[in-house]
Amino acid sequence: MRSIRSLWWREFLEDRIGGIGRVKSLVIFMGLFLINSVAFSQELGDFRPGSEPDGFRGIKWGTNISTLKDMVFLMAIEKNVKRYERKADELKIGKAKLDYIHYEFRNGKFYLVEMWFHGIENFNHAKEVMFETYGRGRNMSEKTESYFWEGEKTDMIMIFDADMGGGITISSKEF
Repeated sequence: MRSIRSLWWREFLEDRIGGIGRVKSLVIFMGLFLINSVAFSQELGDFRPGSEPDGFRGIKWGTNISTLKDMVFLMAIEKNVKRYERKADELKIGKAKLDYIHYEFRNGKFYLVEMWFHGIENFNHAKEVMFETYGRGRNMSEKTESYFWEGEKTDMIMIFDADMGGGITISSKEF
């Protein structure tokens, strides 16, 4: 025996949509739409398929600092974390002009890169490149423009504040 609620819901749908045949068609259509959306879309916050980086500018995650002769030591962040700059590094992402690019090594292994820039124009140029290359990411805040991408081996964050400037941090999950 059917409940009163299910009978009421069926009558409501028949009245509003125009018969149970149309209701079934609508349910089938919505099901196919949902399956298609899940199967063929990028998960919000995930990297576009095939775009997840395994390092930065030719340096793979886990590369030992001793193998990189073009790095200049800047400072120790912690006992086992050291920050470097790369000699002759191009301070650009697309048309965005960067203030710096810092590479960090934990226990001598490359695990993080941080870039910084100023101005909305540079942010918009960098965002365009990031979205085209990696997908839209997940907006992390309603108050500021901040995006997050999460992959199997890499996390990436892009933020912007009109007063402070903006930055991109790409980091290994393993190292």
